[in-house]
Amino acid sequence: MHSLPSVRNTSLALSLLLLSGCTELNPDWNGTSNRNNDPYAQSNFDELLAFGANMAKISPASRAEVCRTLLKRQKNPPGAGIHLHLMVGRLVSDACGEIPKILDGISAIPPGGLTDERMQRLVAIDTEALKHLQNVSKKVGTLEHKQKSVQSVLESKDTNGSKKNETRLLREKLEAIRSMEKHLDESSDAN
Repeated sequence: MHSLPSVRNTSLALSLLLLSGCTELNPDWNGTSNRNNDPYAQSNFDELLAFGANMAKISPASRAEVCRTLLKRQKNPPGAGIHLHLMVGRLVSDACGEIPKILDGISAIPPGGLTDERMQRLVAIDTEALKHLQNVSKKVGTLEHKQKSVQSVLESKDTNGSKKNETRLLREKLEAIRSMEKHLDESSDAN
């Protein structure tokens, strides 16, 4: 009878040892163990979707704080989870970094790093959305530059007492640029 509890204790100890050993066998995509329960290191579809929903609900200041945290963690060798969280975060906050760097981080994830088909779809959608944001931002920047150029020409022409006809033409061009910018903003909001 005395050996039966000893066998149970030994079996229990071996079971716990095996269970704790198995937790070490789940490395993330870059081969490091995921022992630190860092939620941003996770690259689970449901967690990432919940992260995006939470980012959409919080204030802009709170979003910026989350983005700063992500960007700090990106300085260390980041895993797929950090890149994916930055990608989703950037859709709702400019504070999550520069789009080209985020896209580079996403493209650095090995092909086998995203095995979940839902995650692959989400990455494809978000990547295209970020590219679109980047293109719209470039167009707005170009229009703002043109608007400033035309405005400065108008101001210099007005101070030099130039012909009223030239001023009228320049004002019409400025209005056309403003109209294009307004149209671009409206089409951007529709997307």
